[in-house]
Amino acid sequence: MSAFLYYMHDGPSTFRFELSGNLAGIEVTRLAQAWRTASSTLDGKTLAIDITFLKEFDEAGRRLLEQWWLGGAHLVANSPASKALFETITGEPYTSAGAIGPTFEPRYTASFRAVIAASLLAITLLFPTKASAAELKQETLSAWDQYLEQVKARMADRAKGTFLWADESPERVNRVRSGEVVVSPIGRGPQPVPSGLIHHWIGAAFISGARLDDVISIVRDYDRYTEIYKPSIIQAKTLSRKAAEDHFTVIMVDKAMFNSRALDSEYQSRFVEVGQRKWYSVSQTNQVHELAAQGQPVPDRDASGYIWRLSTITRYEERDGGVYIETEAMALSRPIPALLHLVVDLVVRRVSRASLTLSLEQTRGATESYVKSAAALGDSRRLAVSFRHPGAN
Repeated sequence: MSAFLYYMHDGPSTFRFELSGNLAGIEVTRLAQAWRTASSTLDGKTLAIDITFLKEFDEAGRRLLEQWWLGGAHLVANSPASKALFETITGEPYTSAGAIGPTFEPRYTASFRAVIAASLLAITLLFPTKASAAELKQETLSAWDQYLEQVKARMADRAKGTFLWADESPERVNRVRSGEVVVSPIGRGPQPVPSGLIHHWIGAAFISGARLDDVISIVRDYDRYTEIYKPSIIQAKTLSRKAAEDHFTVIMVDKAMFNSRALDSEYQSRFVEVGQRKWYSVSQTNQVHELAAQGQPVPDRDASGYIWRLSTITRYEERDGGVYIETEAMALSRPIPALLHLVVDLVVRRVSRASLTLSLEQTRGATESYVKSAAALGDSRRLAVSFRHPGAN
């Protein structure tokens, strides 16, 4: 029996699986898991399944391919043998038009997702697999704490030199100044630590017409996070506030691994003044708990453990007729299984970039709305909320 292999190609408008060998047994489950991991970030893209090099499949494999085809996927067959397999799957002769499923639409529809979910459930029942427990070990937490200390030390160095990441490249600062949100990973990928991974991304944006007080007022308005950062944040609450230190909670939907559960995080946030028009803040979770769909905490033994800790460092500088805002976002997660490393890494990178970009865009949008409202009220609104500035008493 030929070994089963699959390759993924993520193009501008098409996501393509290329299948090779025999799709049977546990390989059906693995392929289904790979699709489940990738599918939630691919709205608007055509799904193409190239079966040219597929030799055989068992009944579960046939059902999976049939459900994909019925849901609208392209089946590509460029050899006589694969065309015969196509007929086995669809019950129809292979033609270029026939390669398109009968319910094909240019976007994945809700019905397509329901079909995929049903097929995944059937395959899981046929070939059950059990994930290993997601236990946060002390050595993992120690590595995370050490990493954060190093990041904070670099931030202290920035306060004495080049403050903004954007300023490290003339091309980058010009892109940010022109209105683009620029986001990039730190390093070539997630950094492995004992029994875990550290994900580190950075993003920068410019808010024209804003003042430093305006931006920080928005950032510290935790009770409005559900409005500012919807739909990602579904609940937020201020627990305490001092002149330059806040304690708050946030419940956000975690889509990084397409889990229906939410994350309940408790944060400490500290603001540091660098100069008259420069500040930075450090936010760090004290704890992160998973919540089930009903809002109940998930026992640690049943939690996915995908996200264990979160931290951000945000820089603010007022100049050039507005405010530059930069956020370094860090997360500690469980390791990615070797079997799914390629597809999970692809998806995590896509989701991380999109999430940070959206967060910065939402901060900018909320600040711009705030500035416009203040201008309409003759700037009195800005004065009324000046207590939110870190330097306020």
